[in-house]
Amino acid sequence: MKIGLGSCPSTCGELVQGYMGENECISSYCIDLYSNAKIVEKRNRKKSNRFNKTKSMKAVELVFDYFGIPKLELLDISLFIKSNIPVGKGMASSTADIGASVMAALDYLDKDLSEDEISKLVAKIEPTDSIFYKKICVFDPIKGKKIEELGALPYDEVLILEPYRRINTVKIRQKSDYYTNLIENKSFTTNSFNLLAEGIRNEDMKKVRRACENSALANEKIKTTPYLREIIKISKKYNAGFVNISHTGTVVGILVSDKTNKDGMIDEIRNSDISKIYKKQYIRKIVEGGLRKGWQNDGLHKKSDENRRKEF
Repeated sequence: MKIGLGSCPSTCGELVQGYMGENECISSYCIDLYSNAKIVEKRNRKKSNRFNKTKSMKAVELVFDYFGIPKLELLDISLFIKSNIPVGKGMASSTADIGASVMAALDYLDKDLSEDEISKLVAKIEPTDSIFYKKICVFDPIKGKKIEELGALPYDEVLILEPYRRINTVKIRQKSDYYTNLIENKSFTTNSFNLLAEGIRNEDMKKVRRACENSALANEKIKTTPYLREIIKISKKYNAGFVNISHTGTVVGILVSDKTNKDGMIDEIRNSDISKIYKKQYIRKIVEGGLRKGWQNDGLHKKSDENRRKEF
């Protein structure tokens, strides 16, 4: 039986998001939570397809169309998706599902597309993310276009603060004042993107911290992040790298290194009112971005995942 497998990593929000000049842009980093997609050749067309994600199936259709494969052949496949990425938290769960499905389709067809081609394809479905690129970059989510490649972060782990609350990213973007606020924030976010680029390229993490925190604070006009200033203060107290948020979601990330007093920081957060909002606090590894052919088994089963992610 013919099979195609693909996977895509998650994000922990964004480093910076907003306008850079005349373009709406984002810049993200990836973590070791994954969406996995499998395309299986069916033996019987009468058997119903299990398309459990409409947008993901649309992505598969676009891949088939890109290579001139008749839509009738879509009746010969079933698409399955399995993910351990939290939904509605600003961790690119939808984008990861779509990306994994694209890679599964490419694997099934024994074809390849570049990062740029995949991004432009996915942008036809919904505003997308920079996670299809291996390196951190400045990215236009509307056009699906890489503006500038930046490099990598010198951190291996992130402490994720995750509340129960979910946010629909599409609905935030549809609010009448969303783009008005983005435009009002343009000078802050343009400066933040410039600081981020300088910081990553010159390994100046003070500039990266300023970029991420300035972008997060400017975003308070669009969506409030509870206890943001308190979290920033605690991160500095325990020598964490920096704080970043999901600009249209609910998670907060605190980048940590071997210089960070992780135990002290986690204890203070757990014993403060912050933990009343952010019920889950866990550490994840930072990984390279980009789509993968194959299946990421790590962490997809609940029991092993709970042990792996070090939830406190």
